[in-house]
Amino acid sequence: MSFTVTTAFVQQFNENVAFLAQQVESRFRGKVLEDMIQGESAYMEQVAPSAAQKITSRHSDSPVMNTQHLRRRLAPYDYGWGDLIDNLDKMKLLIDPTSTYAKTGAMAMNRGQDDEVIAAFFGTAYTGHSGGTVLTWPNGNSESVPTQPGGTVVAVNDWAYGNGTGNSGLTISKLVSASVALDAAEGDEGEDRYCAIKAIQKGNLLATTEATLKEFGVAKDDLAPLRDGKIAFILGFQLIHSERLQLNASAQTRVPAWRKSAMGLGINKDISARMAERADKRFSMYVYLDMSIGATRLEESKLVEIVCA
Repeated sequence: MSFTVTTAFVQQFNENVAFLAQQVESRFRGKVLEDMIQGESAYMEQVAPSAAQKITSRHSDSPVMNTQHLRRRLAPYDYGWGDLIDNLDKMKLLIDPTSTYAKTGAMAMNRGQDDEVIAAFFGTAYTGHSGGTVLTWPNGNSESVPTQPGGTVVAVNDWAYGNGTGNSGLTISKLVSASVALDAAEGDEGEDRYCAIKAIQKGNLLATTEATLKEFGVAKDDLAPLRDGKIAFILGFQLIHSERLQLNASAQTRVPAWRKSAMGLGINKDISARMAERADKRFSMYVYLDMSIGATRLEESKLVEIVCA
């Protein structure tokens, strides 16, 4: 065999592009209240609860209750993503990466949306006529509105509805505590409830009897958590997987459990994409995406923080 036969060897390349492991879709869109907004700051309006007045005499004056209006301010943040595709590089590839780059940018934008919501869960919120009143978590409102108490924090060693001591991950007892807190704050009983967890918190639940046996009403139809490794609902919460949840100063995960109306997402400009040749870059194709969004906490009593080791 000739020693130069290697020059005739054929190189085969896969025409498909495989994306590396990453979060693809936004996992919090649709799980919070959304509104289209304009301007460098915007407000989400609220009306406080009122009380009915007992009528004690005939032909008395009509009541005027002075319904209290509240608002939460949010500031949209601008996001951008872009990359160049050199025309000369395209000639050396078996694929056109343009659409692949667009998909990569869209996935990055989706994760950016989630980051905005996650940061707003336990971040500083702003209320008042011009949004100048600061509301910190977990101390709650400074507006002296008794119908809007501060948020609830379920401690890392909470065992109010279970047995045991010491630091722990996500437990049935903690979820019961969160559910009780949301129930005590009242609200629309038909409103969706969510709980965002990391993979390690799902592992905590899969290791418990209550979360895996149909006798406890967790598994539905033919869904078997120990077979599929999936838990979609538990104690009325729809579970959302996110590895982007924040940590506290003790490196413990801050797991949010909330009613849908506890959080607001303002969309100044939804994700948009453009592709164009850049004359200043030797007419390379430029893929560009941008968006402008902001998030805020709307009501502390509809949100619970579960601290997990």
